[in-house]
Amino acid sequence: MATATKMTQTQIVKELADKCGCTNKVAKMFLEAYGGMAVRETKKGGVFVLPGLGRLVKQQRKARMGRNPATG
Repeated sequence: MATATKMTQTQIVKELADKCGCTNKVAKMFLEAYGGMAVRETKKGGVFVLPGLGRLVKQQRKARMGRNPATG
């Protein structure tokens, strides 16, 4: 069974740049703008659809009690 590996941001930017025929700088600007737009729209409307990929849905979770490891 193969272990799935996560792509780093640099790897994603490089592959986007190669596929689109643009520079790494332009691909990184696109990725940051797309991610920012997705987060902003999810916060505003509760859902953001990534056409052809999926959707981001805002979830409400209960607060949990944290524990300081230094003081217990």
